[in-house]
Amino acid sequence: MKKLFCFSVVLVLVFYACKKETTPAPAPPIITFGSFTTSDAYTGVFTFNFSDADGDIGLNPSDTSGPYATNTVGYYDFYMRYYCWSPHANKYITYYFPFGSNLLTDSAILTYRIPFVTNNTKNKGLNGQIIINFDGTGYKPPDQPITITPTPPNSDSLHHFRFEFWIYDRALHKSNVVTTPGFVTPY
Repeated sequence: MKKLFCFSVVLVLVFYACKKETTPAPAPPIITFGSFTTSDAYTGVFTFNFSDADGDIGLNPSDTSGPYATNTVGYYDFYMRYYCWSPHANKYITYYFPFGSNLLTDSAILTYRIPFVTNNTKNKGLNGQIIINFDGTGYKPPDQPITITPTPPNSDSLHHFRFEFWIYDRALHKSNVVTTPGFVTPY
């Protein structure tokens, strides 16, 4: 009986010692809102948190062909829709910027390329925070072309607004879509 027990313990130890490490199945990133601060009517800092089991966040500057080519969803990996408060409708409405449209021809969506994140650890999952500085031409990321400064549809639009945002990982898995709280600024 004692030999049978020892054999069972050894068999269990061998089974677990030979257990193969499993790679997590590809999954979309998960994001949460961090903060949004402004210093005037045209500059702001937007932060959000992310978790990605695959660890494939961000794009290299050279990622401009194939699934990352211009005029494809993969060219940008950060998308933000801008909503302004409409006192007439008593709700947030989509605001369409009067400057050039992005690849989706939707001038309500601001786009950005998150820089590639290198992960040299054994665990490929990534968790972190991304900070986007809006550059002073009306709440737009710095890599988006602009021809004119946005003109609000009514006086409240740049004073009372909110965002909806999402990201894609390198495998083009779309994250959850997050709606920020409303912001009211004195500008």
